[in-house]
Formats: sequence, C-alpha cells, structure tokens
Amino acid sequence: MIRLNSEEQGLLTDLEAMLVEAEPGTESLPPVLGALREALRAERAVAYGVDVGPERYHASYAHCAGFPLPAATVHAAIENQVSAWGEPWGWFNPARPEPAQRNRALHFRSLTETETARQLPLHDLSASEVGRRLGMSEESLEGTRERISARSAAIFRQLGVENMQWLRTLVCDGPVLLGWVGLARAEPFTEREQRLLQALTPALQRRLTMETRLRESGLMSTALQVAMEALGRAAWIVSSSGRVVHANNAGRARLERHDPELMESLRRGAQGIPCSGPLTMTPLLTTGLPPHYLAIDTGTASSAAARVQALSARWSLTARESEVLTHIIQGETNKSIAGRLGCAERTVEVHVTHLLSKAQVESRSALIARFFQSS
Repeated sequence: MIRLNSEEQGLLTDLEAMLVEAEPGTESLPPVLGALREALRAERAVAYGVDVGPERYHASYAHCAGFPLPAATVHAAIENQVSAWGEPWGWFNPARPEPAQRNRALHFRSLTETETARQLPLHDLSASEVGRRLGMSEESLEGTRERISARSAAIFRQLGVENMQWLRTLVCDGPVLLGWVGLARAEPFTEREQRLLQALTPALQRRLTMETRLRESGLMSTALQVAMEALGRAAWIVSSSGRVVHANNAGRARLERHDPELMESLRRGAQGIPCSGPLTMTPLLTTGLPPHYLAIDTGTASSAAARVQALSARWSLTARESEVLTHIIQGETNKSIAGRLGCAERTVEVHVTHLLSKAQVESRSALIARFFQSS
C-alpha cells in the first residue's frame, strides 16, 4: 500500500482543515474542489448531489472548477442530464450506490477509450476485478458500457471531457449518496493521487453528512411546527433542564399567562418526576443531543368544547362559525373543514374571515392563540 509522503500529508491536512473550518451552513465544496484540482493537476473538477424522486432525479447541488464554459452552463447540463435519468446510470446507482463503491476513490478511463477501444473502465485490472470494484458481475459490464455510451456521451461532449480520465469518489452516508466528487484530465492519474483522494474521502463524508443534516433539520423543524399545531392542544418541546425550546400557538398562549404551576410541571416532567394533572411527556431522542421531551396538555382538548361555547357567545358567532372554530383549533385546513362540513372550501374561507373579524385578530395563528388565551 502506498503511504503519503510528507508533502502529500501536508496537503491532506490543509484540505481537511478547509472542510472542518468552513462555517456551518456554508458550502464547503467549492474551495476544496479548486484546491484539490490544483494539487492533483486536474483540468476539471466537479461535485454534485442527487435527490432521488419517485419519477425523476434532481441535482440537489452542483459545483465545478476549471471549465471554459460558464458555471451556470455546467450546472444546467448536470441538472438536465440527472433529471432525464429515471433509473440507475453510469457505473453506479445513485439511488443506492453499490457497497463496493461507497467512499472509495476509483480511477476511470475516458469515455472515448471505453466506447471505441472497448476497454474496461478501470485501469490495469481484469474483468473479474473490475466487476468486484464496481459491485457488478462480469456479464453486466458490457451492457453497462453500452448504456453509458448511449446516455452519457452527449453531456461528456457538451462539457468537453469525453477524452479525459476521471478520478472520483462516491461520498456516502451508509447506502445514501451524499455527493459525487470527481477530477478529470487528459493524462491518467497516479496511484498516489488516487490514494490522496481516498484519504480525503472520510473528511468529505463527515462534512457532507453535517451539511445534509443541517438542510434536513430546517425541513424537520417546519414539519414539527405543522404537526404541533395540528394537535389542537397546547404543546411544548422542553429540554432536560425544563427550558421551553419550542411551543405551538396554544402553548405560547399558556406561557404568556405566566402560569408558575405549568412551568413547574414542565420542569419536573423533564426531570422524570411524575406530573400531576393532564400533562404527558414523551422523550425525543436525537443522536448527538441531550434528551428533550414533547409535552402535551391533554386537558386542553377536554376543555375546548366548553371554551368554544363560551367564546361563541362572547364573539356572537353563528352555529356554523362555531363549528369552523372547533376545527380550526384542531389544526385542520380549510379544505379539510369543508370536507367535514359538506360545503365548498370558499364557504369555509368566508366563515374564517368572519371569525377573524369577530375575534379581532388578523391571522389564523393569532385566532388560535386568542382562543387559548381567553379566560
């Protein structure tokens, strides 16, 4: 096995530092791609991610360096090609890369060599060894080569890389592809250069995993907020110390009443002390974070009907407006309410407009907060 010399080890350290020190939430690949291209004397450098959908794929991100074409043109070419492929393509399956290829630097011949000279894609290996490295049978290599020629030739020629050798790694988190990272040039890459990319791959994996988690956390935060509103009762996310991290509208309304008994119940519940009263605590366990809890006031629902009746009288609501209010505080949409009441969605919208006016609020969330704040 080739060991990195001191110069290569220093370069690896610098590249790893670029990945580690990049600010969270920023794209770390562009500067690393540029530095890696320069260090390995590559002519082109590319990195992209793939979102796998039920009907088509999508390039979740794309970065490039060294192309004479505008970056937007390269990005568009990658997106167009990725979205046109609704099934595995190339020498790997983006929906679930073969275990043999995950987080492994591989050196590929140019498209022209594999297409016209009918050479094996990997250098100086037998068909059986190439199949093992790619996680494919010898029998499937020829069919895959033909598929690549038919599907990939156009984008290779569009980007001017059909005669270039490729050194690339599939950066994966388990079976999930986080990113395709590759370098290209006319001359073959050396074993030392392949070894350097291999040594950098774990740092790429850690960084892309973190960036993926950050993107997903934003989505999950939105989903959590929607789900908590749909509970139709006061709810809070509480840390193990009893600090309220998040609350739905009904929960915030309860907090604004400065109820010391509620705060004590949340604190005791987060410490594992049994709570008296209608409060449930469900542990939320996330890798890398201390325990948190979903606290729900189960008594809210039982008192909701009486509250609707009282506020209907106070706000002079019609019977239909009261029904709509009951469904709104349960987090239902206008479309869902219309289905339950057997009327048009537009009719529900009119009732909601009247409700906002009579409750003297400007939004649906403010109406829910007003509902639970009212005594």
